[in-house]
Amino acid sequence: MTLDEAGPHAANGLRVFLADAGRNLRIYSYSRQDAESRSGTVLLPRAAFHLGAVANHFLRLSLPPRGAPPAAAAAAAGRRRHALLYSTLDGAIGCLAQVEEAAFRRLYFLSTKMVATMQHAAGLNPRGFRAQGSGATAEGELSQVIDGALLRRFVSLGSAAQERLARQIGTSPQQLLANLSEAEVASALL
Repeated sequence: MTLDEAGPHAANGLRVFLADAGRNLRIYSYSRQDAESRSGTVLLPRAAFHLGAVANHFLRLSLPPRGAPPAAAAAAAGRRRHALLYSTLDGAIGCLAQVEEAAFRRLYFLSTKMVATMQHAAGLNPRGFRAQGSGATAEGELSQVIDGALLRRFVSLGSAAQERLARQIGTSPQQLLANLSEAEVASALL
C-alpha cells in the first residue's frame, strides 16, 4: 500500500495513524497552520482504508533516500522517508510507504483502470472492499491510499496488457514498473 505525502512527519504537519475495531486504518493530520484545524485544536481526517483485519501493532521504519546507496543515506537525513509496518490480530503483516506525488498519481490512475478493466475474484471490486465500512467522511479520504495488492497484479500481466493499460493513462509500462518498484522498497524490508 502506498500513501501520498502521508508519512508520520510529512512536510505540512504531523500525521496520526489509527486502527479501529472495525478493521479500518484512519489517517489524521495535525497542523497549526491549516485553517481547517482551527489553530491545531482539531485533527483533520486525511485517509481511510478498510484493512479487513484488526491492526494491533505499528512500527515506523526509516527508508533510504530514493536511488541512494546506504553510505549516502546518512548525508540525506533531512529528506528521510518513512514506512509504517503493521501487524494484525489474524497474523498478517502490511506496510504503508510514501511515494512521490507524480508516482502516486500514475499509480492511482493505474489502479482505477485496473479496477474497471480487469476481472476480479468472485467479481468483487477491490476498491469497493477497501471503502466499505472505512468510516470515510469524504471521497477524498478514499483516494489517498492505493491498494498494493491490486497494483502487484500489473507485474504479472503480459506485455500487451501492460502496454494497453499504460497507454490509457498516458505513460509507459517501464515508468509504471519503476514506480511500483519504488513503492515496493518498504515491502522488501519484510
